[in-house]
Amino acid sequence: MWPFPIHAGAWPSCVIVALTALCAVWAYRAERAPDLPAPAAGPLDRFGWPVVAGLMGAAAYGSASVLRVDLHNSGAVGSSLLLSVPDLQPGGPLPSALLLAGLLAAVLPPAAHTPGRWLLPAVAVATGELLACLNAFSHTPGSTGLSLLPGGLVVLVLAALAGTALVRPAAGRPARLVGAGAPRSARWALLLPAVVVMAGGVLGLDPWSPALPTAGTGPAVTGYLVGLALLVAVAAVLVRWPRAAADLAALGLVGVGAYDIVQGVFARSLVVVVVERHGSAPGPIPPLPLDAGSHMAVVGGIQGALLLALGLWLLPRTVLPDARRLLGREPDPALARRVRVLTATRAEAVSSAAAELRRIERDLHDGAQGRLVAIGMNLRAAEDMITSSPQEAAALVVEARVASAAALEELRCLVRGIYPPVLADRGLGDAVRALALDLPLPCETELDLPERLDAPLESACYFAVAEVVTNAVRHASARSLRIRMARADGMLRIEVTDDGVGGADPAAGSGLAGVERRLAAFDGILAVSSPSGGPTIVVMEVPCG
Repeated sequence: MWPFPIHAGAWPSCVIVALTALCAVWAYRAERAPDLPAPAAGPLDRFGWPVVAGLMGAAAYGSASVLRVDLHNSGAVGSSLLLSVPDLQPGGPLPSALLLAGLLAAVLPPAAHTPGRWLLPAVAVATGELLACLNAFSHTPGSTGLSLLPGGLVVLVLAALAGTALVRPAAGRPARLVGAGAPRSARWALLLPAVVVMAGGVLGLDPWSPALPTAGTGPAVTGYLVGLALLVAVAAVLVRWPRAAADLAALGLVGVGAYDIVQGVFARSLVVVVVERHGSAPGPIPPLPLDAGSHMAVVGGIQGALLLALGLWLLPRTVLPDARRLLGREPDPALARRVRVLTATRAEAVSSAAAELRRIERDLHDGAQGRLVAIGMNLRAAEDMITSSPQEAAALVVEARVASAAALEELRCLVRGIYPPVLADRGLGDAVRALALDLPLPCETELDLPERLDAPLESACYFAVAEVVTNAVRHASARSLRIRMARADGMLRIEVTDDGVGGADPAAGSGLAGVERRLAAFDGILAVSSPSGGPTIVVMEVPCG
């Protein structure tokens, strides 16, 4: 049952329906061409995430208002007249705000201007508290500050938590639902909390609506806490299994929308007047508008049609692809993306290996090979002159010996460039320490590697560090370096910091780009922070099992 206070009228429901329609149309337009170039940032792109935060504050108000009504009704004196339409949507500010926030967050790109750390929580809290105060002073002008305190505190906590949860996806940092690289179908899981609240009213399991005044404070507050815990569980489910949650949201919208359309057709005949008397004073009974039932039925039917259309539009984007994948008629997109990534990284690894072989061939041709040819020519000349000019022959032999030593040193350097012996014998930590000792500037090392890694991974990490420190020495005009390396939670994290002039950019040269390609073959990532003037911080993370 959905109790609707008679004095509130039908206009809030009309506003909710209109806003839902606008958000659904905007989501439809944004989803039609996801691969087209993004237009110039407009007001909605710039302020969209604060709007979502405001809607989450409205949802917090809708949740806390249930608790406040329960506490107020339990000790109230008088009587109330409620117009009741069984199971008709929209069901109040909580599901409506959750639905609007989910629609906007599902299609909003990461903010061009990253919102401040406290902006979204502040917007959510301010919106929720403003609505709570407006509702309290417009409907119960005689309320004291003490009676407003529980609802205000609940709005503060819920809105702050909701706003804080929006900071990561709004800034474009990786997230399961709306972060960089998140599948578009998974984003519709954000509609699941609203669908659960609406479906609860349809199924008669509705802890998100105020209890009747005769229910008592204990059961009413217990029901509210159960509903709040259920919403938290739903949020955890949609983060953990977003694709399944998106399927449930689409199916729920279809079911709730179809049910509301049927209810809207017959709601005029189902309208009942409920007079709840509590306390000792009967209190006045407000008049009942004759057309209130018709208005509510029409609004509920329109809302149902809108929810049904939204659910049917989402079915081919969520449920049907998953069903085809379960039946083996369509490849899994996550697996397909993984295959593409592995194909690209394998091609880059093969190209890097070929380039390395060409470099080795070039170094041998231009260095050691030329010296060995010169040594052979000197020894041949010495052989011819050993009887006629022994002194000149001896000089040629000495020259050949010096050239052989130089050639041997070049070969040793080349071998160290292919795979340093210290890396093979003592592991990555000692190889990096030896690299730091050979640098022409002070280098501090903080290494925490309790055990050795796989040889290919050690080689990739060693040469990645070598390339980064070489760039710092050659181009950064650095006076000191620091290398940190630690293994934790199955990840190897390497951080190289220099106090140089900054300005390093992986896209500007081949050095850092090569490091990124080398790490990508092991599913590693490279992050560079190098503002003008320094310092430069290069962070590498590689899974290490």
